[in-house]
Amino acid sequence: MSLTQTDLANRLGTTAATISRLETQGIKISADWLVPLSEILQVRMADLIDEPSPERIEMLGDIDTGGHISLQSTAIPDGIVIRVPANKPIAAKLSRDYGQFRAGELLIGDRFDASQLDQGLERDCFVGLKDGSIVLRRLLPGPRSGKRFCVAPIHGRSPAKYVDRLSWCAPIVMAVRYF
Repeated sequence: MSLTQTDLANRLGTTAATISRLETQGIKISADWLVPLSEILQVRMADLIDEPSPERIEMLGDIDTGGHISLQSTAIPDGIVIRVPANKPIAAKLSRDYGQFRAGELLIGDRFDASQLDQGLERDCFVGLKDGSIVLRRLLPGPRSGKRFCVAPIHGRSPAKYVDRLSWCAPIVMAVRYF
């Protein structure tokens, strides 16, 4: 799209001098301008605001055969951008098959803090344990007489862990498979 400052000013009902100041002096604009400006420029309003995009997904690292996530290694240090059904998306790439998930898949979860852990119950999740480790497990309610949560392996080869508290959970909402 080719648009002069005068063209943009006319469409917004202002002057070319105002548009020039917006571009060169970093003047803040009111929220009332965002909708028409985004429509004229054919971009999302979020693209006009200097804030992190919810579409940028933080890469946690690689998942090993035990379901542990290595925070040191990642092929995508700045994260990835994709539209996902999550408010706080995070991701990790599988290094080996794990349960229903296959090596090479990128798993994406919607992160919930400790006050919202019930959002992950009965689902496969990234789970932040209190010792700082992160695992891929099925989050289940704990036994009524004991611990609050059961962090169970997806494939059944490791023992389940019963805990009272977790730091966070992120139910898996998407798996991206690269071929």
